Amino acid sequence: MTSIETAAASEQSARPAQSRLVQLIKLRAVQRAEALQPLDDVEALRSAHAQYLTPQDRVLARAEVLAAQLGLDAELALWRTRLLWVALAAAAGVGLLSYGLISAVVGGDRRINAMAALLAVLGPHLLSLSLWLLSLLFGASSGSGGGLAKWALGWSTRLPGLRGERQQTARLVLDATLDVLGQSGRLLLWSLGLLTHLIWSLAFVLTLLGLLAAFSFLSYQLTWETTILDGAVFARFAHAVGSVPAWLGFATPDVGQLLTGQGDHRGWAWWLIGCTLVYGLGLRLAALLVSGMAVWLLLRGLTLKGGVDSTDPYIRRLLARFEALQQPLLLDPEQPTPALPGSAQLLPRDLSHRLPLALLAFELPPALAWPPAGLQAAAALAAASGLLASTAGAAAEKRALLAQLEAALPQRLLLVCNGQASPDRSTERFLRAACGHAERSALYLLSSTDTAGAAESLQRWRDWLATLELPLDALFDDACAAASWAGAPP
Repeated sequence: MTSIETAAASEQSARPAQSRLVQLIKLRAVQRAEALQPLDDVEALRSAHAQYLTPQDRVLARAEVLAAQLGLDAELALWRTRLLWVALAAAAGVGLLSYGLISAVVGGDRRINAMAALLAVLGPHLLSLSLWLLSLLFGASSGSGGGLAKWALGWSTRLPGLRGERQQTARLVLDATLDVLGQSGRLLLWSLGLLTHLIWSLAFVLTLLGLLAAFSFLSYQLTWETTILDGAVFARFAHAVGSVPAWLGFATPDVGQLLTGQGDHRGWAWWLIGCTLVYGLGLRLAALLVSGMAVWLLLRGLTLKGGVDSTDPYIRRLLARFEALQQPLLLDPEQPTPALPGSAQLLPRDLSHRLPLALLAFELPPALAWPPAGLQAAAALAAASGLLASTAGAAAEKRALLAQLEAALPQRLLLVCNGQASPDRSTERFLRAACGHAERSALYLLSSTDTAGAAESLQRWRDWLATLELPLDALFDDACAAASWAGAPP
């Protein structure tokens, strides 16, 4: 593993442990906040640029800093708790709806139409489940489905305790979450389905508890009443529906006795509970398990892909701003630069004392290790009998370094620049002046190996150098080749 890869790995381990999904939600929430009003992100931009190598990590790190400033971190943490209360509140609402539907079919003398009661309990649930399955089977858009979950989430942002900025922040986090899930294939559909199935599962738990309590402490008569249907219709329905619950011990009582008004009311109560358990709670738990597995697989794929869309105009603008930071930026007034240690011994008196090698780094960012992997032997040679130095681009540093080169007149000069930076006239002036003080010169472009745009950046350098007439003998983007040219193979 190269030193650059090691540095990148250490950066990942230094970042607080959090899922890629959370990072992307913060990024999208910050983007939405910036669309409402401009944000002061200078410090966040510089901090992210200094700490991380890859453009993707820098974009996410900037969003993380701004999210903390906007209170999005705290709001995101609150959502994790709020989701449970949202599910419980929605489940209670559905449970009350089911209880109301059951009550609507209960007569004043506590007579329950068994078929009507079962349809009242399972009807809305089966309709909701059917619509969700249709959206999966027929390729509905990723934003469809999950109506109950969407309504519950939207309602939660209008709670009495959320007003003004808090309500806006809560809405930013919710909309950002829906955006991220919606852009990741069917992740939004499966996630909303997961929440919907959880709500319905909790609702059926409440409904079953309500039925058990009602049948335990009150006396009901379950009957079959109709004006236009034949009794055989109910018989077929009862046996067909009761076949699966019968496997769990909920047997279907004698239908004939019920039709004559002498039915086993206790048996029919357990039949109603068994059907609710199997076709209500059972189906929702199965859908909950399938949705959970799908969400887990999609989130795993999202993590492997990285999740940052480099084609998004917003992301492209951020990448351009990070790239601009590769240029020398003077934050403090220039201070006199003290002479480098041992510089007196590096100034030969005549050409017969040329130094064998000078290895210089120009404007390398802190994230790139110096000396880089593959040039350790060349760096040791330059430090022992030549010149080994680096400059961040300050004018005083460049003047001092060029003065040393002018005095040393090295036989070979290997210049190391950041291959991901955009060269400019300042870079050209330094390269031209430095090469003028060496017998032979070469340029090594150092780039992060895990950066997607490394090839494009290197090609940009090549095109730029092709338009100039710099006295360069070679151009390298491989450390081994550069080290061999310097006379110190790795």
